[in-house]
Amino acid sequence: MKPGSSNANIFLAAIVGCLVLINILAVRTFGRFDATRDGLYTLAQASKDTLAGLEDPVTVTAYFTEDLPPPYSGNARYVRDLLEEFRAASKGRLSFEFLDPMSQETAEDQETKRETKRDIFGRVFREPTSVERELAQEGVQPVEIRVIEDDQMQTKRAYMGIVIKHQEKKEVIPVVQDTRTLEYDLTTLVRKLTRPKTPVLGVVQGHDAPSLHEKLTRLQTLLSQMYEVRPVDLSGKERVDADVDALLVIGPKTAFQNNELKAIDQFVMEGKSVAFFLDALQVDLKTFAPSEATHGLGPLLETWGIKVGDRLVADVESAQLSVQERRGFMVVSMPVPYPFIPLLERFEGDSPVTQGLAGVSLPFSTAVTATAPEGAQATVLAKSSRKSWLENKPYNIDPRRDWRDETITPDGPHPLMVQVSGKLKSHFAAEAQTSTSNGTPVLAESKGEPRVIVAGGSAALWDDFMGRPNQALLLNVADWLLLDPALLAMRTRGMAEAPLQPELSATTRNTVKFGNAFGIPLALAAFGLVRWRMRESRRATVTV
Repeated sequence: MKPGSSNANIFLAAIVGCLVLINILAVRTFGRFDATRDGLYTLAQASKDTLAGLEDPVTVTAYFTEDLPPPYSGNARYVRDLLEEFRAASKGRLSFEFLDPMSQETAEDQETKRETKRDIFGRVFREPTSVERELAQEGVQPVEIRVIEDDQMQTKRAYMGIVIKHQEKKEVIPVVQDTRTLEYDLTTLVRKLTRPKTPVLGVVQGHDAPSLHEKLTRLQTLLSQMYEVRPVDLSGKERVDADVDALLVIGPKTAFQNNELKAIDQFVMEGKSVAFFLDALQVDLKTFAPSEATHGLGPLLETWGIKVGDRLVADVESAQLSVQERRGFMVVSMPVPYPFIPLLERFEGDSPVTQGLAGVSLPFSTAVTATAPEGAQATVLAKSSRKSWLENKPYNIDPRRDWRDETITPDGPHPLMVQVSGKLKSHFAAEAQTSTSNGTPVLAESKGEPRVIVAGGSAALWDDFMGRPNQALLLNVADWLLLDPALLAMRTRGMAEAPLQPELSATTRNTVKFGNAFGIPLALAAFGLVRWRMRESRRATVTV
């Protein structure tokens, strides 16, 4: 055997031995390399902190039907991997099990599944099995999926739910549909189950503001997952209830009384936080008839360096509305751009409230400016695009408005949402030596560092505009007000796109596009050619 061949065999055996050793070690050691920009496949710090802080056991039961077809089979594998990481991060305080409900069925259940009946309309149905009744009591619901069995398309009942339990409490994810938000959902529910007190988020009602049970039903549903959402009526009061931790003021149309202003002011002076979503006008989305709002909160906000404008912001980068037009005997729906619903593809700054968000719509908004008072900090959270402008009164917000004859001079961007935090002065500082009607002294400056957010419109929180980006913005605002910023970054992971910079020239874009398509194969071919020529050169110099 030639010496060179012997060395090559030894080298090959060493490589194989190293690979075998690495695989043996990997059986007991878990590791993952996450190359995604937002760390989508790595536990967020909020999850790690939540799980590491568990003091009592938490049990998770995942009910997944076995042998699900794609893409549902991938969901089951992802859930198992994620729960493995949760268990490792909790150091064993969180335990889980995977159960196939079908495997729990008894012979009686099998017989029940074979017995079918018909209702008065002739529709076939069957009685639920004991396992199905038990899962229904837990809150886990079956879903109907399409599968191919025996070369035929069939409908199959399957389970893909999760139940989390802690002491006597439980939370349920009835169906795992979107794994992109599963880590956030699980972490949120674990935090909700294990915290000693549920924070109270008050929503100021009255003054013709949207009702929680009408325009704000989705807001209430979302916030109720983590917080106690409570309507707050300030009429006849000079103080907000002491157990309320933060306030939302959404779309009032009539002026607040002096005692109500004092209640909000002193709530902030107690070191608590408020978010104001205020309108210059509100719009009936059926008729697009505007009505002015006179909430009277301007002087109070100006004390904290915030000024709400009274001119609507219009933006070329906007959402579209579907407008019906009659053409002969037909009614056709036509999508038209509607500049009074600015669409924010990117946010300015690095505030945790808006970091990672994209695609948020802020309908019928006015400009809002903020100048930080002494001892406080002011930040612009959202701006319109450079192609925006301010509309003058009287407003023409008709979706059928003909923009072809309009002469518009964009002067954007304009700030649409701001935040102020830090030491704040009371609007009623002159009354600091007096007391309220219940004997509580009026505070002249804030305790701690309260937080105030002001947006120039409330329609972004209405059910009509509550898409996923707006939901994320609402939840971020609530977390920030309640000093619970740990979930902010995790909620928006994967939501922001990473397009090429818009100012790139067409030549640069084409170079990048064709470079990705052909550059790497050509580079590999060139490398192979150089290696081949080098080997041929070495062979030519070898003498036998």
